[in-house]
This record gives sequence, C-alpha cells and structure tokens, in this order.
Amino acid sequence: MNTTSPRTKIVATIGPASRSPEVIREMVLAGMSVARLNFSHGSYEDHANTIATLRRVSREMDAPITLLQDLQGPKIRVGELPDGAIALTQGGHLMLLPAHKYQQDPDTASIDYPHLAEEAEPGTQILLDDGLLELKVTAVEGDAVRTVVVKGGKLKSRKGVNLPSLNLQLPSMTEKDIADLEFGLSQGVDWISLSFVREGEDVQKLKQRLADHKADNPVIAKIEKPQAIENLEDILDVCDGIMVARGDMGVEVSPERVPMVQKHIIRRCNERGIPVITATQMLESMIQNPRPTRAEASDVANAIVDGTDAVMLSGESAVGTYPVQAVGMMGRIAQEVEKSVTFMNFPPHMNDETHSISEALNVIDDILDLRCIVAFTTSGYSAMLAAAERPKAMVVALTARIEVYHRLNL
Repeated sequence: MNTTSPRTKIVATIGPASRSPEVIREMVLAGMSVARLNFSHGSYEDHANTIATLRRVSREMDAPITLLQDLQGPKIRVGELPDGAIALTQGGHLMLLPAHKYQQDPDTASIDYPHLAEEAEPGTQILLDDGLLELKVTAVEGDAVRTVVVKGGKLKSRKGVNLPSLNLQLPSMTEKDIADLEFGLSQGVDWISLSFVREGEDVQKLKQRLADHKADNPVIAKIEKPQAIENLEDILDVCDGIMVARGDMGVEVSPERVPMVQKHIIRRCNERGIPVITATQMLESMIQNPRPTRAEASDVANAIVDGTDAVMLSGESAVGTYPVQAVGMMGRIAQEVEKSVTFMNFPPHMNDETHSISEALNVIDDILDLRCIVAFTTSGYSAMLAAAERPKAMVVALTARIEVYHRLNL
C-alpha cells in the first residue's frame, strides 16, 4: 500500500494517447485512480479493448483501477457541412434548419434539435463550438431559424450547440445513452456519470434503468446546466457523486460565475458527504506542453483547497502528448497542497446510525492520533462515510465484493 499517495484522487480520461498497457501502467504509477471512458467518442470495440486492458493491468499491478463510464447525454450538434466547415463572418447571416430539410449551402446549417423553431424567438442567443462562435436569432419562419453572426470564425461539422436561455425539450437519456449503458454494464464498469442533468428526476430515471438490469452502480451527476445549479439540492438527494463539469457550464453560465459556482457545489458536497470531482481544462496546456501554466497549477491546487475529492484530466490524458506527465503533475500538486493545508471538516448532514459511528471515529482520531481506520463493508457505504468525515488517519476498506473494491478507489 502506497501511503505517500495524495488523498485527492486523479481521474484520467483514456483515449488514443493512453490506451496502451504501457501508458496505463505508467499512469497508475504516477497516481491515476480512476479511468474515465468518454462515450461521446470511440466504438464499442475500442471501449471493450480499453476495458480489458485496464482490468489486465489492474490485476498485474495488484492495484484497483475504477472504471467511470461517462454517458454523452442529449448534446445538440450542427450537422455535416460543405467540405467539413463553413466560415461565419461577424454581421453575416446563417439559417438553421432541421436535418431533413437541409441542403448543403454555405449560408445554412442543420441542427439536430427538432424544437428549435418552436422555442426560439428574435433575440435568442445560440452558442456554437463551446461558445467560440455566437449567433442571435433575427426571425423564425416555419422550420427555418434566421440568425445574425455576433462572433464569427470557422464552424466545423458536428460541433456542439448551446441554447442557454431555452428550457429544452430533451430526454435525460438518448437512445444512444441507453444502448451505451447496457454495453457498459455488460463490460463491468464501476461508476456511471450522466451528462446534462437538470433535476433529480434525471438521476432517478437512470437509477431505475440500473435497477431494471439488477445493477447497483453508483451514479455521478454532471453539473453543467443552469437548471442543475438551481436544482442542486434536489440532485444531491438522489445522486452518489457530483462532477463539476466546467466545459459546458462555462458556456451556459457566464465564465465569471464559474469559480464561485464551483466553490458552492464543492462545499455542499462536502457538507453532505457526497464525493465531488472537479473537471475540464485543469491542465489544458499539457495537451501540447510538458509543463502546465502557473494558472493551471493554481486551478488544481485551489480546487483541492476548496475540498474537491478528485481532479480530472480530459484531453490532457486522452489525446495529449504527455498523458503520464499530466497525471504526475496533478499528483505532485495534490501532495504539496495536502502537506500545507489543514482541511476544514464539513460533517455530512445525516442522522443515521452508520453516520453517527463514522463521526465518532473522527473524534477518536483527533484524540488518539490514529494511523489507520479500517471499515469492514459490503456495499462500501460505511467506508465512504468514514472518508467523508475527512479524518487525518488513512481509511482502509475491507470488502468481499470485487465491484466494491473497484468502486471505492474513487
């Protein structure tokens, strides 16, 4: 057991740059605890091969690697464009059409949200490609939505669309998500994250699908939409973990609000004993560079000071040039912060017997300066509650269930 590893867990997205057994092994040695499988990309064959490699490396190293299946969710995208891209000029015009009415034309684009013409009105803001491009609706004519370009640039095929002012008529899970979930369960994933959660009912629907498959995988709700921020308490009531997904959040919510929203979400998760992951662009420059910017290092450190349980790499480990170095850098930042900071203790707001025992353990830890707290657990619940109290002593879970062994690594 490596007692020098940081308490903060590192989630690394697996992709073309990191799916080989050699790189996975090095990432585990560098501090990776959780492997994220992004189902927005890749074929089932790719994911099956990656999962098999992760499990094999885990057995060979005698080290748990938690598998996190990240479902794509109802992401709106533009369709295929002439020659793969069109140029949008500020002050120019673009007409948006449903896919079945689209004919390739440099002044039009298709969008895969069928209700846009029903819901949009003059003045509605439409953001493209993570907010890099911006349109404003000028008129709606039948199925056609006419817009003026506010922020121009190159629009590429299949780029994302955000409609922050609209209450979208979208299911919490698409047909693709349902098929991906069934595949993930067949492959033995450990945790499942649900994208674009808006309310607690979205999480409950996923949990019902899991129950229908006689599965009890814990569910992470990704907080990235304004409705999710408003309904945070409702979501915390039913989820098993939270991801502060700052990518789409930074598009749907103004960027200047994101830092304080992040701090609020992390604090509420700490107070309620719910694991929280902070994600997106944490070490973004390490996709191409061997060292992060000072601002990125501070971003990771501040998330840990705020109380995040895990920090996450996306493109840095999936497609970047330095996946192992990115994991190692996160680990070193976490160790440095944990040496310097006395973490505030936010006791979970629960009154059940198990919580009372874990809270008492924390008091005993303060008095006796324990080296280790051992939790014998079937579901993992008591071990997670003990860890949620953030004792100084290391928390060790003993379980007879291999799936719990893997899940608890987050």
